[in-house]
Amino acid sequence: MTRKAIMIGSPGPKNSANYLKGVDTDLHHFVSFLKSPIGGSWEDPEIEDLSDYTLENLIEIIQEINTDYLLVYFSGHGYQYLKETIIALNDTETISITNLISFIKASKALIILDTCRKGIHDEYESFTGPESLSFKSTLNQPNTQEKFMNILAESHDGIAIAYACSVGEISNDTELGGDYTYSLLKTSLEWYANQNNESVLSINGANDLTHQYLKFKSNFNQNPQLVSVKGKEERLNFPFAIK
Repeated sequence: MTRKAIMIGSPGPKNSANYLKGVDTDLHHFVSFLKSPIGGSWEDPEIEDLSDYTLENLIEIIQEINTDYLLVYFSGHGYQYLKETIIALNDTETISITNLISFIKASKALIILDTCRKGIHDEYESFTGPESLSFKSTLNQPNTQEKFMNILAESHDGIAIAYACSVGEISNDTELGGDYTYSLLKTSLEWYANQNNESVLSINGANDLTHQYLKFKSNFNQNPQLVSVKGKEERLNFPFAIK
């Protein structure tokens, strides 16, 4: 089994009212999580930052990626247009999730989108947010990469998409990061701390924990969704965190 992670950040124009200060924090937190034992001990060559790439270059790179498992993480601006979720790759170019999926060649893929899904003309709000996350060296474990890959090999083929919110909702963001990304990683760390034996937290379980956490934090205004595409299973059991 081989794996590859693509990180994409799109905060919008600097010094503008729509600039998302938390995008850089989200990317830092997520990469730190992946590299830690709990996230599967990903190595630097397995992780690629495609922020600030043009649409043409992004499509070309995704099409050239030859891997069994592809993880795409996006933090930034997005909106809903009819039945499509659209993400902004930079200040001028966008891509629909359906279009993005069409370029993926991996048999297993997870797309995590920390972006809004309101209509393009809807108003957005300002937010207050969480404390910064850290992934301590006390999480050192042997063979987490091997365990992660073995579990991944046994999972069903297909594409899973984790949305930070439901259609018509906003994905809260602060200079400390997006609430969804923060909650996803924080609840995974709490899960890890509560495990007495070796275990695995699938993206399904991680998203369920995040949903419960955000349900009360957002007063039921932000409800993450996890959907599967091109898969035989309704809930694809890709590993997310491991102990």
